[in-house]
Amino acid sequence: MTPRKVWTAAELDEMTPAEVDTLFDESIVDLTDVPESFVTKVRADAEEHIALSESARRG
Repeated sequence: MTPRKVWTAAELDEMTPAEVDTLFDESIVDLTDVPESFVTKVRADAEEHIALSESARRG
């Protein structure tokens, strides 16, 4: 996977709304292009975060 540029808020502020929309559209990736181990880790982290958030609301 090729490293991608990370845009700063200052850089985004200098762009037109159309340019920002284009960057956003180009940032969407097909998960089949992402290593399965990474997807598994992100999914586990998200599920843990959700579980902690829900238990804190109930608590």
